[in-house]
Amino acid sequence: MAKHSEPVVLELAALPREQMGPFLLLGIDKSAGKSAIEEHWAERLKWARRQLIKVPLEDINWAREVLGDVEKRLKYDAGCVNADTTDSVIATLARRFGLEGGGQSSRMWQPLDEEKSLADYSPDAEIPDRAGVEAAIVAPDIPQDVPAAASLLEKLVAPPIDPWGLELPPA
Repeated sequence: MAKHSEPVVLELAALPREQMGPFLLLGIDKSAGKSAIEEHWAERLKWARRQLIKVPLEDINWAREVLGDVEKRLKYDAGCVNADTTDSVIATLARRFGLEGGGQSSRMWQPLDEEKSLADYSPDAEIPDRAGVEAAIVAPDIPQDVPAAASLLEKLVAPPIDPWGLELPPA
């Protein structure tokens, strides 16, 4: 990737570095060479120190170490299921959106997603009536060979105690 002033920050679920993989941590393809690894490693270190990305320095250094060792790199290359890091998808997307090549230093695209207000949202599925669902539930017959079953079932279906509705006797 070409040097640009701002990283693309995505809020992703926190995954362990082993699960995320060194390729995605450094933002490189599986076919990246040593110079690309070093360049992306240095760039990620700068971003992490400026707190532009939420990746710990230890994870960035770990990714560089893994990709520098041939045996470890082969292990993560085979086990990595990130589709973004195969077949040069990252590089293709970077070129398509103006992040690489041609000396461009800022992205040439704007996100198409718009946040929609959920205040007036109602799901397409019909929500059943609670009373109708409760009426449709058929309770099984209580077995006669287990005498305690009736009292246990009564305790199970008893309404829960509301701690705020209890009246305490005066002290």
